[in-house]
Amino acid sequence: MRLHVAGEWPGPIVLRRGLSLARARPWNDDASDVSVRLARGTAAFLAAAAGTLAEMTGGGVFSPALYPTATTVWGDAGFREHVRLDIMERRLDGGYGEQQHPIRLAVDSDEAAIAEIDERTFEGFWRIGELGIQEALTATSRSIMLVADAGSEVAGYAVVGAQFGRSFLQRIAVAPEHQGAGYGRSLLARSMEWASERGTGTMVLNLRTENEHARGFYERAGFVASGEHLTVLRFD
Repeated sequence: MRLHVAGEWPGPIVLRRGLSLARARPWNDDASDVSVRLARGTAAFLAAAAGTLAEMTGGGVFSPALYPTATTVWGDAGFREHVRLDIMERRLDGGYGEQQHPIRLAVDSDEAAIAEIDERTFEGFWRIGELGIQEALTATSRSIMLVADAGSEVAGYAVVGAQFGRSFLQRIAVAPEHQGAGYGRSLLARSMEWASERGTGTMVLNLRTENEHARGFYERAGFVASGEHLTVLRFD
């Protein structure tokens, strides 16, 4: 059965074959690499979709960050581990820390500043771009984007979601010129408050194994290593 492709790169792409379905988008705003999500389908369908995307874009094709138990179909489709992410967690039982800076809800006019902060804060592969940020906002049934202001400009942002009694810090970033001034701590504290107010008992996040700076930041906020990890796979 023929693979049907809808959409125009570098916009979002939908791939179908029978009842099988996958969605793809640029990995970030400055690369030809692809992020693909399997909604339903077999390893054979996923391999065909990944091969089509690789040929279409000329870039690498990557999975979302997956728990090891969810990687079987991806491995059978020819994906191999590219990076590993450690999981940290914290009980939302108070003591979230001082919010040194006021935090507010993001509005539409903040989108360009948020995308620019993400681009300047993260390097290469770790940027997710505007489509990635929007995907983070829709990854859970409830979510919010928060921003911290420095005068008239956005200093940083956070995306946090909640689902099934747990909350997820999807993304947090502070512009390089504002780092070290407490904006990240304020965003994290408000994110935990928001999640606690929605009845979630635990917040979960992931980070690069080698990112000791970020690990120390979260440990000081009460997060501990869960002993679990996620993996991002690349189509080989």
